[in-house]
Amino acid sequence: MSEEEKSSSPTGGESHKRLSKEAWVAISTIGAALITGIVTLIIHLAPAKPVATAGPTPAPTASASTSPQVPAGVTADSIAGKWLGTATDGSGVTFQVRLEIRKGCGINERCGSISVSHVPCYGEVFLERARDENFEFRTANFYGESDHDKCVAGPGELFHLRPDGKLDYSTNYGNDAKGVLERLGG
Repeated sequence: MSEEEKSSSPTGGESHKRLSKEAWVAISTIGAALITGIVTLIIHLAPAKPVATAGPTPAPTASASTSPQVPAGVTADSIAGKWLGTATDGSGVTFQVRLEIRKGCGINERCGSISVSHVPCYGEVFLERARDENFEFRTANFYGESDHDKCVAGPGELFHLRPDGKLDYSTNYGNDAKGVLERLGG
């Protein structure tokens, strides 16, 4: 075999080997997949940062929440615990109200549960607003024996912590219920 044949032969005497076109395609594909995976991890694991925009901030749309901005430290801690009492609606029907609020519950967080006996409704409560000793909750996620035709999700469960430690209860969504709850267990 001549020197020219050895150098051009794939198994010739030269120790210099080259990768085939298919091998380079495979390596490129693996490299692209690794880069995509790393970028995906960074996007999903990195904390979100506000994006700076040029020009004025657009006005909120009609679908935006109309609740005023509330400081992050606002909680329903002063009424955390279990409460029980009676209320009367606008038509004179008296019913039992149970409320349970967890400690550390903030604005727009799931805070606990509420039940009213006469409908009946058993659902979760979410803190909508809090100011001084006044709290508004919205109800959602009705469960158990709730009358799903009558139990309507939304805001309007109002509570006011009185100086005597009792909790005034009222609603503002049509049935004008009013009542007083007492803390259970102390």
